[in-house]
Amino acid sequence: MSRAYRTREQWRELIAEFEQSNLSQKDFCEPRGINSAYFSQRRAELRREAEDNDTSFALAVPQSATAQQTLQLRLGQTELVLPLSVSPRWVAQLVKELST
Repeated sequence: MSRAYRTREQWRELIAEFEQSNLSQKDFCEPRGINSAYFSQRRAELRREAEDNDTSFALAVPQSATAQQTLQLRLGQTELVLPLSVSPRWVAQLVKELST
Protein backbone atom coordinates (compact mmCIF):
# COMPACT_ATOMS: atom_id res chain seq x y z
CA MET A 1 0.00 0.00 0.00
CA SER A 2 1.44 3.38 -0.99
CA ARG A 3 1.23 6.42 1.21
CA ALA A 4 -1.08 9.20 0.02
CA TYR A 5 0.49 12.57 -0.63
CA ARG A 6 -1.47 15.44 0.86
CA THR A 7 -0.92 19.14 0.27
CA ARG A 8 -0.74 21.60 3.16
CA GLU A 9 -4.27 22.69 2.32
CA GLN A 10 -5.49 19.09 2.46
CA TRP A 11 -3.81 18.66 5.86
CA ARG A 12 -5.44 21.87 7.10
CA GLU A 13 -8.82 20.57 5.95
CA LEU A 14 -8.24 17.20 7.65
CA ILE A 15 -7.18 18.90 10.87
CA ALA A 16 -10.20 21.21 10.80
CA GLU A 17 -12.43 18.18 10.21
CA PHE A 18 -10.75 16.36 13.12
CA GLU A 19 -11.19 19.32 15.46
CA GLN A 20 -14.91 19.44 14.66
CA SER A 21 -15.37 15.66 14.89
CA ASN A 22 -15.24 15.15 18.67
CA LEU A 23 -13.37 11.90 17.95
CA SER A 24 -10.13 10.81 19.51
CA GLN A 25 -7.17 11.22 17.20
CA LYS A 26 -6.88 7.45 16.85
CA ASP A 27 -10.58 7.06 15.99
CA PHE A 28 -10.33 9.87 13.44
CA CYS A 29 -7.12 8.66 11.77
CA GLU A 30 -7.64 4.90 11.67
CA PRO A 31 -10.55 4.71 9.17
CA ARG A 32 -8.74 7.20 6.92
CA GLY A 33 -5.57 5.14 6.86
CA ILE A 34 -3.55 7.91 8.52
CA ASN A 35 -0.82 7.09 11.01
CA SER A 36 -1.88 8.82 14.24
CA ALA A 37 1.69 9.80 15.18
CA TYR A 38 2.27 11.31 11.73
CA PHE A 39 -1.05 13.17 12.02
CA SER A 40 0.17 14.67 15.32
CA GLN A 41 3.43 15.68 13.71
CA ARG A 42 1.72 17.40 10.75
CA ARG A 43 -0.77 19.10 13.08
CA ALA A 44 2.06 20.47 15.24
CA GLU A 45 4.01 21.65 12.17
CA LEU A 46 1.01 23.50 10.77
CA ARG A 47 0.28 25.02 14.17
CA ARG A 48 3.89 26.28 14.41
CA GLU A 49 3.65 27.70 10.87
CA ALA A 50 0.44 29.48 11.79
CA GLU A 51 2.08 30.93 14.91
CA ASP A 52 5.11 32.05 12.88
CA ASN A 53 2.83 33.73 10.35
CA ASP A 54 0.46 35.10 12.99
CA THR A 55 -1.75 37.86 11.63
CA SER A 56 -3.86 38.09 14.79
CA PHE A 57 -6.34 35.54 13.49
CA ALA A 58 -8.49 33.98 16.17
CA LEU A 59 -11.06 31.22 16.10
CA ALA A 60 -13.49 30.71 18.96
CA VAL A 61 -16.22 28.16 19.50
CA PRO A 62 -18.29 29.06 22.57
CA GLN A 63 -18.50 26.11 25.00
CA SER A 64 -21.32 27.39 27.19
CA ALA A 65 -24.48 25.29 27.09
CA THR A 66 -26.49 28.51 26.86
CA ALA A 67 -24.32 30.05 24.15
CA GLN A 68 -25.56 30.01 20.58
CA GLN A 69 -23.94 27.34 18.48
CA THR A 70 -21.71 29.65 16.46
CA LEU A 71 -18.17 29.82 15.18
CA GLN A 72 -16.44 33.18 15.54
CA LEU A 73 -13.58 34.18 13.25
CA ARG A 74 -11.58 37.27 14.15
CA LEU A 75 -8.92 38.97 12.05
CA GLY A 76 -7.75 42.20 13.60
CA GLN A 77 -10.86 44.28 14.23
CA THR A 78 -13.04 42.22 11.87
CA GLU A 79 -15.26 39.49 13.26
CA LEU A 80 -17.31 36.94 11.33
CA VAL A 81 -19.88 34.82 13.17
CA LEU A 82 -21.00 31.62 11.43
CA PRO A 83 -23.34 28.81 12.42
CA LEU A 84 -21.48 25.87 13.92
CA SER A 85 -22.98 23.70 11.21
CA VAL A 86 -20.78 25.36 8.57
CA SER A 87 -18.52 22.94 6.69
CA PRO A 88 -14.89 22.80 7.93
CA ARG A 89 -13.80 22.78 4.27
CA TRP A 90 -15.70 26.00 3.65
CA VAL A 91 -14.04 27.63 6.67
CA ALA A 92 -10.61 26.38 5.53
CA GLN A 93 -11.22 27.82 2.04
CA LEU A 94 -12.37 31.13 3.54
CA VAL A 95 -9.24 31.34 5.70
CA LYS A 96 -7.09 30.52 2.69
CA GLU A 97 -8.74 33.24 0.60
CA LEU A 98 -8.41 35.79 3.40
CA SER A 99 -4.72 35.02 3.82
CA THR A 100 -3.86 35.79 0.17
